[in-house]
Amino acid sequence: MFFHSKHSFFQTGFFLGIFLFYWIGLSFRYYNLTWLIPFIVLFLGIGYGLIFWLLNKIFNLFKFSILDFKFSILLWILFLTFGFDYIRPFTFDWFKPEIFIVNTYFGLSKVAILLFFTGVYLLKNKKFLSLILLSFSIFLYFYQKPNIKMPKLKIKVASTFVSQEKKWQKSYIPVEIKQNFEIISNAIKEKNDVVILPESAFPLFLNLHPDLMQKLLNLSSKITIVTGALHYKNKNFYNSTYIFENSKVTILDKHVLVPFGEYIPLPFFQKEINKIFFAGASDYKTSKNFGIFNIRNYKFINAICYEATLEELYRLKPDYIIALSNDAWFMPSIMPIIQKRLIKAYAYRHKKVVFHSINGYNSYIIKWSK
Repeated sequence: MFFHSKHSFFQTGFFLGIFLFYWIGLSFRYYNLTWLIPFIVLFLGIGYGLIFWLLNKIFNLFKFSILDFKFSILLWILFLTFGFDYIRPFTFDWFKPEIFIVNTYFGLSKVAILLFFTGVYLLKNKKFLSLILLSFSIFLYFYQKPNIKMPKLKIKVASTFVSQEKKWQKSYIPVEIKQNFEIISNAIKEKNDVVILPESAFPLFLNLHPDLMQKLLNLSSKITIVTGALHYKNKNFYNSTYIFENSKVTILDKHVLVPFGEYIPLPFFQKEINKIFFAGASDYKTSKNFGIFNIRNYKFINAICYEATLEELYRLKPDYIIALSNDAWFMPSIMPIIQKRLIKAYAYRHKKVVFHSINGYNSYIIKWSK
């Protein structure tokens, strides 16, 4: 427990880093860099271990108490509540207390989380006060629970299960394309208004294939199609969402890239690192902002995989988010579970409905109602 004086903070950070995020290294299998995985896992463990060790050293400098409450403990409670909103190595901020309590009846607002950690600390010596604080955190869960109207659209959120080994094989791409059109055809037969396919459902530069574009445009007179694919523009590469509706297409490029997966988050040696580790592949380019688009007068926010776990996206005004992911990069692992918990927490806090289409895991809709 973080609040125990004899607790080993380095070991806690080390093992939390490993057990929560070991899956980050799994994607390197597909760059012929499997040998790097144990080093990445070790780096994660040591990194989070050092964070907790250093913070403990700093917090222990404050030895005074406030109303029989150690100030160092107060700092830990504040840090666990707010700290990882600001400690974001390479923009990665999945280490959040929300992922541990999102499936409980404790509140997910910052106030509720603060009450939760304070109540946990007091549970040993001041049970009555602890129970009051924990009960109030539960009360906030129901009091602040959003009541969001669903759009009056019948939306099919498709799941696909194409392994990453096959995903980009030229010989397998026709199979994926056929599968995509079968999903769209079935969605039309089921009289859906919208069908959503995952990130990179079409594993190619879709805008460079006029035959496929035309086929999707023709089908869009019967159903709105939202799908992931690559986008080539001005000699640059983009990871994008294509929206086909009423025989027209809108292309929204990804705004925030995955560090070390889609770009090198270092101010130097990007080309050299890409050449040594990623066969000379270029970094993807980004759009200036998160994409917002309309489907039949309803506004949606576009989120491609990693973007769906960034809280700043949920602060945008539209109530509805369409997220596309390819979790096959990290399977088998707990990655989709953590991803879903973060999305669920942010959707609760910012009153959003999320339609999440995934390759490699079951797709889902996150909605809140009283």
